[in-house]
Amino acid sequence: MEVSYPIVRKTYKASEIEIDPHEVLRYLGYKKELITEEDIAQVESFLPEAMACLKPAACWSRFEIEMLEEDKISFPYGQIVSKDLSKNLTAACREILLFAASIGLEYDRLVQRSRISSMAKASFLNAIGAAAVENVCDRLNEELRQLVAAEGKSLRPRYSPGYGDYSLENQRGIFDLLTPSKHIGLTLKDNLIMVPEKSVTAVIGII
Repeated sequence: MEVSYPIVRKTYKASEIEIDPHEVLRYLGYKKELITEEDIAQVESFLPEAMACLKPAACWSRFEIEMLEEDKISFPYGQIVSKDLSKNLTAACREILLFAASIGLEYDRLVQRSRISSMAKASFLNAIGAAAVENVCDRLNEELRQLVAAEGKSLRPRYSPGYGDYSLENQRGIFDLLTPSKHIGLTLKDNLIMVPEKSVTAVIGII
């Protein structure tokens, strides 16, 4: 399928990624008002090992879409029906950014090794990984915001397959368009699980 814009690959240093212990604990189900200094210290004790395994990378491109009636959207990979995504993009949207981001396979291996010796440690590392990939997404999102701002445009909030009625099946179309296996080593299994696991794909509307 023809791509209107080139696919851009972006990498980050692990030291650029910011991990908020409160965010990690939120992923673990801790209530904000009940978090203690000991909880924060426990997260921080795992950070050096976690940061050493981060290989943050992303790829993105820009595509034209057409907002149709009855919550239908003509995407580059085909027509979809999603009330939630239609509301997110708004009727004014004519272009989108698609991206895929990951913190790398080495981090998956770290979590898997940790499960053998300590499920508690693996849980903390899993939550740290989730916070790390979200920070990668936030950093890329800000760069893309600045890019379109230079054109006098703005971005809608990013929206990922699996949220609302924008089904996980849309992963296939995003992967067909971005080919992230080529650019950042991110693949999609038949059951729609991404490898590495700590990865995100998303749609961002441009208005």
